Order: sequence, then C-alpha cells, then structure tokens
Amino acid sequence: MINGEPSEWRCRAGGRYLYICEDGLVHYCSQQRGYPARPLATYTHADVRREYLTKKSCAPYCTVSCVHQISYFDSWRNPQTIEPENARSLETPNLIQIRR
Repeated sequence: MINGEPSEWRCRAGGRYLYICEDGLVHYCSQQRGYPARPLATYTHADVRREYLTKKSCAPYCTVSCVHQISYFDSWRNPQTIEPENARSLETPNLIQIRR
C-alpha cells in the first residue's frame, strides 16, 4: 500500500461483518457508506450471502485494518463470483510518497 500498489484480497463486507451507522443502516464499512444502505431490520440472510460473494471495487486500495483482519481467514475460502452491482471506478488514491 505504501508504494501505491493494489492489494489482492477478498473483502467480506456486508457478509462476514456489518457496519451499522447511527441511522441503523448497513454499509460496507465506515469508509464506504452508501451501499447497500439498508435498514438492519430488513437485512436478510440472502443479503449476507450475496455480499459475502460480491467483489468489492474498493478492496484493492482499502486501508481499513479491521476489515482486512476479519476477512483474512476467508482468503482461501469461497471465491467472490458476484460483480459489484454499483461498480465504482477504481481510482488510484492520493498516496503520500515516502522517501528513503
């Protein structure tokens, strides 16, 4: 990440764990609010299963450590076969370059 290179891993946001905002809506994580943005009371087992299998377009440049940690043990399980419904264009984030 420090070199601006993407990371290959499987983010299980919305499936393995849920981020619930102060309005009671489920989001991928604190950095990706807005999707799926469904009320927790209506979030079903089918939603959990779908999101577990959905590739996250933000994953290659994700820097949220707790997300990486909770998804780590799924790196060898269940490939993600569902493309994101709301695919966001993957842009290289502005990274601070560290000089040695």
